[in-house]
Amino acid sequence: MDVAGLSHERGAPSSATRRSASTRGRRSHAAVRAETTRRGREPVPAVERVAGAPAGAAPDTADQLQADYFVRLLAGRRGLIDQRIDEYQRKIATAEAKGDADAVTNLRRLVRVADQDRETLDVLIDKLRRRFVRPTMAEARPAARRGSPGAR
Repeated sequence: MDVAGLSHERGAPSSATRRSASTRGRRSHAAVRAETTRRGREPVPAVERVAGAPAGAAPDTADQLQADYFVRLLAGRRGLIDQRIDEYQRKIATAEAKGDADAVTNLRRLVRVADQDRETLDVLIDKLRRRFVRPTMAEARPAARRGSPGAR
């Protein structure tokens, strides 16, 4: 028994010097050193230049790639919603044939919810496509010709 720092074992430390199990895991045994300050270095560019592209074009390209990814993701989700609506329509036809009015009502409610989801996705896809318009080849070529010295 360890009362007031006395233990039944001879060399055992008193309870006041022991650490609880909860603090033992939180404390590290390594010495902590002060963080060094950075000296006037220039920041490292986050994106490297791509095959002669100007440095300002990289973020636009990254934004375009991200927009393309989200358009594909949202289009995939829209396809799943279309499948779900088709499944609900088949179930509605079956429930109507059986004369189950409650099932028809519930399934029509699910169709309305899925239709709202589909409309929301259509709006998001449309906004992404309007915001991140891909330049066509005809639009990209004249800009490239203007920059070349031999086209004068």
